[in-house]
This record gives sequence, structure tokens and C-alpha cells, in this order.
Amino acid sequence: MIPFMVMVLILVSCSLWTVVVSFSNYALIGKAAKYPEFVGLKNYMNLFRTNSLFHSLKITSLYTLFSALVGQTLLGLIFALMLRQPGIRGKKIFEALFVVSWVIPDIVISFMWGAFASKAGFLNVLLSPFGFEPFNWITTKPLLTIIVANIWKGTAWSYMLFSASLDTVPPHLKEAASIDGASRWQTLIKVVIPYIYQSILVNLLLVTIWTFGQFALIYGITGGGPGNSTKVISILLYKEAFESFQFGYGTAISIIMTLIIGGISLIYFHYMKKADSNV
Repeated sequence: MIPFMVMVLILVSCSLWTVVVSFSNYALIGKAAKYPEFVGLKNYMNLFRTNSLFHSLKITSLYTLFSALVGQTLLGLIFALMLRQPGIRGKKIFEALFVVSWVIPDIVISFMWGAFASKAGFLNVLLSPFGFEPFNWITTKPLLTIIVANIWKGTAWSYMLFSASLDTVPPHLKEAASIDGASRWQTLIKVVIPYIYQSILVNLLLVTIWTFGQFALIYGITGGGPGNSTKVISILLYKEAFESFQFGYGTAISIIMTLIIGGISLIYFHYMKKADSNV
């Protein structure tokens, strides 16, 4: 009990300290590093007056939508359904490859994709037979590059979750649907998807939280560039706090990130509770 209380105390203390710092001009160098001053809502007002926050939120939203919600979730479900079909060979190999891509550290993946998507990289080698001229994907299509890289890494989680969820669908429900004349597509839409709906919501919640706050993968591939084209909110926070040394300002960004993720989580919890009440 005591270790648990100590951990709770540390968590609460750190959270309160973060909130307090966001209302100060605390910096990592200069006078404000030694003698920080209370500035009230100045950090938050400056954030909403500049375009940097809204630009970063736009990039973060696009990145999260297409790489996590559409890419990872949809592909994870498709692969889980495909590999459950009878007669599929090499299922264990596919699963092993999925797991390997998921457990590799983000910074290692960023170096892999830096080489893969370069002008002389293997991606251009694969596309050259189709008439594509080689170019550097990281500098030419940076947002698309990090989206695809995150899909490649994160689809394994969605696949494993959906594969386990599909195992819980009672066979007699699908057999009853087949007897009633339902096609495979109708069985999927009217029987399987409703049965694993809560698992889909849990997956959406987790991949949203992970992707919205992702840093290492994006920073390792593009550094937030070229320009500000991939400056997601986590990179904005890092640059303000640790490159511009405005720690109080960066902490205010972290509070906004937390509030946004918290709001999104509440929406998911609402639908999860609603789905649970309909079971």
C-alpha cells in the first residue's frame, strides 16, 4: 500500500508542478532559469495568438487520422480477417513480421525509413519499373512518408488486437447468418463487426493517444521539416522547450496536448459505455 501511495504522490506532485510551470516564464538558460516569474496566462495567450500551435494541430490531426485511425486500424482489421481464412499458408511468418515491426524502437525505424525513402533508397527501386522517376520522399513528400512509416510500425498492434477479438466471435452466430442466407460481407457487417465493436473502440482510443503524442519516429525521419511541414505538436513542444529554452512556454503546450487527448479519450469512453449498455 505504501509504495502505491508514494507513486500516486509523485504523480500528483509532478502534474501540479507542470501546471505551475506553465504559468511562469521559466527558462533553461538566462535569468528566468534562476529567478522564474509568474506570468499568468501569458504563455497560453501567446500560443493562441501565433499560427504555430494551429499549424501543428493541423499536421498532428492529419497524421493521426491517416496513419492511426485509417491506416493502422483498417489494415489491422483487414489482415486479421484475411489471415483467418482457411487455406492461408505462412500465417506464422506474417505474424512474426508484424511483431518485429512493432517491437523495433522508433528511433531505429526512423533510420531505416530515412534510408528506405531516400533518393537512392529501395522505395524508388520498387517503383522504378512502373515509370516513377526517383526522388527523395522525405524532402518531397514528408508528411506522406511519416504516415506510411507509422502505418508500417503500428499496424501490428491493431492486427493482434483484432485477431484475438475475432477468436471470441461464437461460430454459431456466423452459422445462423449463413443459414438465413446472409453473404460473407453481410455476415461481416451485421454479425462480426458489431460483436467486436468494443475492441475496435479500444484500438481507436489507444492508437489515437499513441499517435497524437508521437515524437521519436517523426523527429528521427524529418526533424519536423522540411520547414514546418511535419512539425506535429510534440515537436513544437520540444523545439520551444529544449531548443528555444522557453520551458514555461513548452510546458503550456504540453498542458494543451493533455487537455486535447483527455477530451478525445472522454469521447471514446462515452461510445464505449454506450456500446456496453447495448450488449
